[in-house]
Amino acid sequence: MKISLIRSFIVGASTILLSQAAMAGEFSVDTGKRPITIGIGVLHKDKPYEDYDSSEKTNAVPLVLYEGKNFFARGSTIGWDFMDSDALELAVIGEYLADGYESSDSDFLKGMDDRDPSFGLGGHVVWKPENLGLKLAAVTDMADNSDGTQVRGEVFYTHRTGDWMFKPYAGVIWQDEDYNDYYYGVRSKEVNIPIGRTAYSADSDFNYRFGAVAVYQQKTSPWMYIAGLRYDLLGDEIDDSPIVEDDTELTAIIGVAYSFRK
Repeated sequence: MKISLIRSFIVGASTILLSQAAMAGEFSVDTGKRPITIGIGVLHKDKPYEDYDSSEKTNAVPLVLYEGKNFFARGSTIGWDFMDSDALELAVIGEYLADGYESSDSDFLKGMDDRDPSFGLGGHVVWKPENLGLKLAAVTDMADNSDGTQVRGEVFYTHRTGDWMFKPYAGVIWQDEDYNDYYYGVRSKEVNIPIGRTAYSADSDFNYRFGAVAVYQQKTSPWMYIAGLRYDLLGDEIDDSPIVEDDTELTAIIGVAYSFRK
């Protein structure tokens, strides 16, 4: 009983702390040891749900970055690395999973139960011998929402020139049936035939991701400027859902942050 209460407290507290910084963290970059860097950004995220309210697409979000000896915070991801050399990082991670909706986000979703964002635990391996790198990460929902698992493979290229850093990347994301069914399924009690919302159970599937991030920071300045763009091509198990309007999701962010150097 005590263990269950402690687990619930940790998950709840972590979710609250990361919930607003999470989306900005999708564009964070690991650039070696970095002091605590805090800022604010404007995030636009066009989720694929039917008639998704335009007022929900753009929000102000905090930016949080930190790279210590072992502990790191990269927006939506916190972690502890057991191995961090110039070429390889192996870490245990906790990650805020920002999928989901409230039924008020769309007229088409009215009558649905809210699908809450969640907090996952897992790990990642990053191989970065030169500018080209590979990343494999896996997390499982620990907040008792979807109870699902997400596995991501990514290839990225880091290019630095002067005070600029550019990082294009591409990846494949596998989500199991628990994850997809929670966020894109329609339960029998949520069916609304007149508007075309039929019962639906989603299976596991792959999504494909393409994006790029740009960071500008002068070596003598504590100010950091970030811009990012990401395009997700969603799998058929998501696209076939009656509550989904599009098989793509576009996310963009611009922001500014301050590094608290010693």
